[in-house]
This record gives sequence, C-alpha cells and structure tokens, in this order.
Amino acid sequence: MMQFYAILKDSFREAIDGFVIYLMIGLSLLLVVILGSISYTPDAATDALPKALGREFRLIFPARGASSAPTGMPVEYHATEIEDISNGAKFVLKVGPLKQEADLKDGKPEPQKRVEEKKDEPDMFRSAVYAWREPAGEKIKNPFAKMGAQGKGGGRTKNELEIVTPAIGGPADLRAITDDEMAAFLKYQFTTFVGVDVVKITRRPGIAEPEYKFDVEITGISGARGWPHSVYVLFGAVPPFKGVPLGQALYFIQDVIVNGIGAAVTLMISVVITAFFIPNLLRKGSVDLLISKPISRVGLLVYKYIGGLTFIFILSSISIGGVWLVMAARSGSWSPGFLLVIPVLTFTFAILYSVSTLVAVFTRSAIASILVTLGFMLCLYIFGQVKSFFDLNKIAAVTELPEWSYTLVDSLNTILPRYKDLDKLTTKIVVDNTMTEGQARLTGIFTEYPSWGGAVGVSLAFIAVMLALSCWRFIRRDN
Repeated sequence: MMQFYAILKDSFREAIDGFVIYLMIGLSLLLVVILGSISYTPDAATDALPKALGREFRLIFPARGASSAPTGMPVEYHATEIEDISNGAKFVLKVGPLKQEADLKDGKPEPQKRVEEKKDEPDMFRSAVYAWREPAGEKIKNPFAKMGAQGKGGGRTKNELEIVTPAIGGPADLRAITDDEMAAFLKYQFTTFVGVDVVKITRRPGIAEPEYKFDVEITGISGARGWPHSVYVLFGAVPPFKGVPLGQALYFIQDVIVNGIGAAVTLMISVVITAFFIPNLLRKGSVDLLISKPISRVGLLVYKYIGGLTFIFILSSISIGGVWLVMAARSGSWSPGFLLVIPVLTFTFAILYSVSTLVAVFTRSAIASILVTLGFMLCLYIFGQVKSFFDLNKIAAVTELPEWSYTLVDSLNTILPRYKDLDKLTTKIVVDNTMTEGQARLTGIFTEYPSWGGAVGVSLAFIAVMLALSCWRFIRRDN
C-alpha cells in the first residue's frame, strides 16, 4: 500500500507541475459560481396550475402506478378559486369530460341537446379512476415500430414503444368508486406529475356528475420538479425565464451543461494532464522508483494507471460535488443521485486512459498519447452517433440501408467500449433525479436506454485488453 501512495504522490506532483491543472480547477470553480448565481422561484399558482394540469396530468399509470406503460382518458382538469398560501396553493379542481372541437361552437360548449346526446356515455373521470386502480389491459405497439420491423425484414426492433389499453369498468363498477378512491387517484397524479409533497383533497358535494369539484390544498411547491418556476441567472442581472418546470431547468443544466459540455472538456483536459505520467516514468526508468520493497513492472504500471484514475476521481468529485451542492441549495431539490455521475465519469475516463497508457508504453511520447487518445475519443463519439441513428432506423425506417451495414455496426458495437452507452446511462441518472416520477417514466418509454451490464462489461473487457498489452510491452522493454 505504501508503494501505491508513493506512486500516487508522484503522479500528483507531476499533475500540479503545470498550469493546466490550475486552469481546470479555476474553470470548475467558475462553473460552480455561475450555477450558484441561478435561483429558482415558484410561479404564482394562477400562472402555474394551468400548465401543471396539462396534457401529462391526464396520463394514467394503471395498477395504482405499478404499470410499466401508461394509458389515458379524455378527462379535463381545471383550477378555479385559486389562492396562494405559504409554499403552496388552495384551489377548487373542476373535473369533467375533455371538450373536443366538435363539442365547441365559437369557443363555447354546444347547446344542451349535445349533452343529452352524450348522457349515456361512460363517466370519464370515474373511468379514469377505475383504469388507475385496476391492472392494465393489453399492450399496443407503436405503428412506427411495426413499420421499422417490416422495412428491415422483421425481428430487428428491440424496444418497441408501447402503451396499454385501460381497464373498462361496467356501470356498477364505476358507481362503486368511492370519494376516497377519487381523492387517492388525484393525489397520485399530483405527486407523480407535479412532484408536490403534501396534497389534501376533499370532494365537494352537490355537483351533478359527470362533472366533479374538489377542494385541493397542496404544499411543497418550492423544489417540486413539475411546478413551473421563474429562473433567475447571475443573481437576477438578466430577465428571468418564466414558466419553466423546475425539473426541466435542472435537467438542462445537469445534463447539457455539466454532463455534456463540462464532462467533454474535463475528459479532454484530463487526457492532456495524465498523458505525461507514463512517459515521464519511462524516461526515468522503471527501477528508480524504489521505496521500502522492490515492485514489479506490472505492479508499477498498474499503480501508475490507478494513480491517474484517482486523480481524475478527486477532480470530478470537487467539480460535480460543488455543482450539486449549490444547485440543491438554490433549487431546494436535494436528490443525491447526480453524484453518481462522478464514478461514471471516472470509468469513462478509464477507457481513454487505457488507450493513453498503451500508446505511452509503445512510444514513450506524451504528445503521441494525447493525439491518439483524443482521436480515439472522437471516433467513439462519432460511432455512438452512428449507432444511435441505426437504432432509430430499425424502429422508424427513416432510410433504406443495406443489411450488411447493420451487421457491421452491431459487430463494432460488440468489440468497442460503450462510450455512448455510458453517456446515455448518465443521462438516465440525471433524468431520474431531476424530472418528476411521471416525466422520468415517460422518458424511459420513449428512449431506449442500454443496460448497465453490457455497457460496463464490454468496456471493462476493453480496458483489460489495453492494460494487458501495455504490461506485456512494459515487461519486454529494456530499461
């Protein structure tokens, strides 16, 4: 263990010997300060509720939310008598059948005769509660997925987009639904799609069905991921972005800015910093780094490799940890899942550093290591985009492509490290920790996420091959 600490100390000394590391720390601190200057203020209930009760709120996850796919009912939710309270709102929720264009004339409901024509139709709100309470019906495959399968000979679609048919209750089943079940359904909808902490719902009596009114009180809108917020940048120096759901604002910052641009810059700078570790070691010779006990060449090289990973792990912990801390403090959303980006980013760098190590052992040149590794990083990015296009083309049949091209892409995907897959999985981490539960589940339905086992397993095998070749060359090299 003392040998590892000595090598790690030597790697750290090499890293801080140049200005690049200080530039990287400075950029990280600047990013933390800029993100710390952003504040998130919940919009007034009169402005926020119409947006919060929109299209997503009408979606239903059957079996009391246990269904993996959603369904829907033509139900309309409208808030009236809105009153702002401390960190929340009180209002009357009007629920009734969704007004179709055919039901309206000059923007107003048709005469009473149209209501009479529809009096025998099922109660849509009770049907929605029943569909939420009961197990889901059969799954319906997206027609674009079928087109993709037919266009490519069938069998290629791995993740067909699906919804489920709602459970249909008879008149007696719908009449048996209690006020408590209605309140439980609405509370689930507010929790799942708005993200509020506490919801109190009481049905108002005396309202003729199929319309309903509920007295609703919600608290915890500050930090609620589905509640529209006003986003102030640079401590309010610029006009705010109004009506932005908190989850979408946090997602954009964490995934696009930090996990996208920030992670790419961090990886490239880290490649530059660590590219000198192995060549400097080789120039000094593999036997002049002796401490209390001799160390094998394989152990020396592996320790040096781990030293580079430890270094980037510490740097990413400082930057990502700082970003998470200031964003949580400013937004009120303290979900710690974003911190999982730290080990994923470190593992992604491990792929690149294994290539850098191999090139360094063969060439003893830091410049060669930098150029080859950055070129390899670019190739992995391009291939990831190509793979994403081919996966989409399997579903939607956007372009007619020869069969051998699918075989080639699948073969390359089998042997190359899953750089793009790790990026997609990091996005999934961000989605799950910034969006509401409902938004995150919907994103998972319309996005094909790879498996952690495949992404990590293939990448680990690649790293092992690169390190094995590096150790083999290092053993055979003369001092």
